[in-house]
Amino acid sequence: MKTVHTDRHRLHHGNAELIDGTLKPCFEMPARIDMILARVEATRLGPVVPPAAFGIEPVLRVHAAPYVRFLEHAWAEWSALGRTHDALPLVWPVRDLRTDVEPAHIDGKMGFYAMDAGVPITAGTWDAVRASADVALTGVALLADGERAAFALCRPPGHHAAAGYMGGYCYLNNAAIAARRLLDAGAARVAILDVDYHHGNGTQSIFWRDADVLFCSLHGDPRVEYPYFAGFADERGDGDGFGFNHNWPLPHGTTWNGGYRDALAGACAR
Repeated sequence: MKTVHTDRHRLHHGNAELIDGTLKPCFEMPARIDMILARVEATRLGPVVPPAAFGIEPVLRVHAAPYVRFLEHAWAEWSALGRTHDALPLVWPVRDLRTDVEPAHIDGKMGFYAMDAGVPITAGTWDAVRASADVALTGVALLADGERAAFALCRPPGHHAAAGYMGGYCYLNNAAIAARRLLDAGAARVAILDVDYHHGNGTQSIFWRDADVLFCSLHGDPRVEYPYFAGFADERGDGDGFGFNHNWPLPHGTTWNGGYRDALAGACAR
């Protein structure tokens, strides 16, 4: 099986994120890809190939244009104020605050387009997330060319990013971009199985009303685990998409034989 990878992911390397009430070194760092590539090579999974360039249109099939524009220009606006450190949000439009007017100041924009303070923007973030989307799209192209499977080694990751916001280390939703590309290319339906420890709230949101994409997620119980506000079992989709969204929230400490295997079997059956 071919693995799609680019070193352009290294352009994004945040210094700090807000965890446990304090700024700490980012958990999501380039070394994660190094570890995975080492295993790909050690297990002789197959050749590692570079991504092709697909332009911005496949991204705009999933993400709102104002949000994409923000990602492209955020660092320039931030650094124009003389700031050389990572850009992080200051305030969020929660509850009854306005969510229909994009702020003009970058401090406002950061909170307007972020769900948390785990998405630092650096000088290289935009180039890295564009490259990550190209990695996912190249995986789709390999399938179209007859490959039975492909491993798209995307960094930054994507499943917490929704159509119009970033969060949880995620800026563009690579899985959603790939799914939409498959549908645009003629696939009748696409299934996304998300087994990350945290719920893929962004992917769920993007396909919430879509009957062409089945989203199934196994994850830590959001009552006590990030992202806290999505991933409950009663979230089934809406409109045409009702019944095409399924969540298996699992308690901390769930073992393979103690519930995980059955949950995975249920997701695969769907």
